[in-house]
Amino acid sequence: MTRTRKLVAAMLLVAVVTISVLTAALATDNTETYAYLPDHSVYFYDVTEQYAWAHREVDTLAVAGVIKGSGNHLFYPERAITRADFIVMLDRAFGMSEALDSGLIDASGTFVDVPGNTYYSKSVTAAKAFGVATGTDDNRFLPLQNMTRQDAMVFLKRTLDRTQLILPVGTLSGYSDINQISSYARDAVSALVNARVISGTNGKLNPTANVTRAEMAVMLYRATHLLDAGTNAVYEQRSNVVNVCIGAQSYCDVVIESYDPSVQYEGLMQYTNLRQENGVTYITLTKQQDINRTVSYANGQFVFNDPQGDGTITIPAAENCVAVDVTQPYHQIDAPVSTGKGYRHCYPSIVNGQVSVIYYTTA
Repeated sequence: MTRTRKLVAAMLLVAVVTISVLTAALATDNTETYAYLPDHSVYFYDVTEQYAWAHREVDTLAVAGVIKGSGNHLFYPERAITRADFIVMLDRAFGMSEALDSGLIDASGTFVDVPGNTYYSKSVTAAKAFGVATGTDDNRFLPLQNMTRQDAMVFLKRTLDRTQLILPVGTLSGYSDINQISSYARDAVSALVNARVISGTNGKLNPTANVTRAEMAVMLYRATHLLDAGTNAVYEQRSNVVNVCIGAQSYCDVVIESYDPSVQYEGLMQYTNLRQENGVTYITLTKQQDINRTVSYANGQFVFNDPQGDGTITIPAAENCVAVDVTQPYHQIDAPVSTGKGYRHCYPSIVNGQVSVIYYTTA
């Protein structure tokens, strides 16, 4: 995936979203190593499986520091986003404030309704310097108003215009509410639809509706993952790109090697060959595995039920064994435990004859 480049001159921006760095120890013998592909957010309680269209984008931007929750693992995905917060997210994704601080672009003042002591003042000032935020005729930005979808598209298109990507306008004939798009926003909406950053819902673009926080995350994710085709940058939806969790480590924008479109890539899956090359993380995923075993744990020993028979199997825990609850949100627990009332089932990853990771479910 080609992304916009680093800031190289005044009035030229770059997407600063990056994928996570490989830090987890990799399996050496691939005996029984498993990765978990979540159907919900890894970080936020309220980005559940009903947000299948947004949870991967939310988590990727959360890892990159572009979006943040409330501090108690809540993202409020359906809440409307204010104009101030949208600009803050744009700034984090494209580094406008960094360009202002480095002197690559000069400040052009601020808006009369943006006090200098607010959390968003620096981002709004940088956006004004880049011509992304222009405000009203009387120099107001209206930071606490909710952002409409068409205004979000205008701000996003102006930001992308400061990169080296080209987003030509396209047709909007497939949407039934194009007459609701304001004249000032029509070219921006058309260009982002043509670039597949915006796709609409049920044949509508809903230009005057408020942007939700989940919708904002999807817009920003797609805008920072545009493919540079020279004369027409476009977002390509790739079913072979996933987020995966291995133990307590989360990896975003991971490319599945030997991808098979007939395979359903979700839940616990056996993996091999987790690697990073030229900034891209790759993984080989094979069979799915239900989390369906029970275990007694004591003194560094797991005694699992034998799925092939009526007996049990004893496997020692690795010194750095990680225990994970895969339910909402996915998280590491203090230590391995026996299944029972708290955790109903489990399944281990085994490396060199020891349990390196054990995945638990609560139901």
